[in-house]
Amino acid sequence: MNNGQLGLKVNFLSDYVKFGKYGIGINGAWVAAQNQAEAMKKHVHVRINSSKMDCDLIHSHGNFLYSYRIMRKALKSNIPIIITAHQTNRDTDIDFLFERSLAEVVKQYIIRYLQLADLIICPTENSAKLVREELEAIQTIKVISNGVDTNLFQKDEQKREKFRKHYCITNSTILSVGMPTSRKGFRDFVGFSKKMKNATFLWVGKRIFPILQPDNIVNTQNLIMPGYIEDICEAYSAADVFCFPSYYEGEGLAVLEAMSCGLPVIIRDLPVFEKRFIDGKNCLKAQNNKQFMQHISYLHDNPDEKKKLIKNGYETVKNYDIRLVAQKLYTLYKKLLSYF
Repeated sequence: MNNGQLGLKVNFLSDYVKFGKYGIGINGAWVAAQNQAEAMKKHVHVRINSSKMDCDLIHSHGNFLYSYRIMRKALKSNIPIIITAHQTNRDTDIDFLFERSLAEVVKQYIIRYLQLADLIICPTENSAKLVREELEAIQTIKVISNGVDTNLFQKDEQKREKFRKHYCITNSTILSVGMPTSRKGFRDFVGFSKKMKNATFLWVGKRIFPILQPDNIVNTQNLIMPGYIEDICEAYSAADVFCFPSYYEGEGLAVLEAMSCGLPVIIRDLPVFEKRFIDGKNCLKAQNNKQFMQHISYLHDNPDEKKKLIKNGYETVKNYDIRLVAQKLYTLYKKLLSYF
């Protein structure tokens, strides 16, 4: 099936994609919008951030004024709108000044933003619960993962060798991926590196609006922070363990990427990870920071357990492949359009 055989036109909206070059950073919403738009090209005609009302449906991965303005226009043209709810009011801890005051403002804005949707997609049951209960959404909510391209996210020995040589890495490497904020557990990760000096700790991710964020005091002895890197698979390939001390996630896309790249993962025991990630089967879960360090040492000393987690993790991530997600989205599009 190809684009030419289908007449369905879908406009993907993402403020992150449109304005990413101005320094807002790479995040799960940006990745999801790009990956889903690319995967959907096999099913529909794809527009990206078009301001024209020449589409059958709008699928918004945005959250800001650009997407909001276009969706307001779409309402007047009776064009159906799907919003993937990437952000909630709990995403506002990004180390800004006055972030607590900002959280309530953001919450009220997101409530208003979601009211534009005919249907809402959430990546997990936990995020759907938050959207219903805290953001007061009354629309139908479907749970569909953001998806991972398992063909792209693969361990590559050449990339591993290149990356480790570039950063002079010779020992066991613990990786985390994301914006270096308190919510992501960045300061905890720095603490791990200070106490576990026999390993190299690698944090990949760009600060959002770095001018507005305070400088982070980091341990430079065995902590490497390359910022944003073009090919994230280089970092996944170079690492030996994926450590994700985040305190809140909508889905935790980086965990799925790490599993796809053949890494054992250690995550905080959060509601969002329930059912998908099982402690001792496809991951290790930590109740506190002490357990994170214990799990890191455990995997270093137990290679068979590490292999088991890698194998089961890879089997898990197959269920979230971007091609399966595209099929679910296409079915959802057709069903929604049948009501218009």
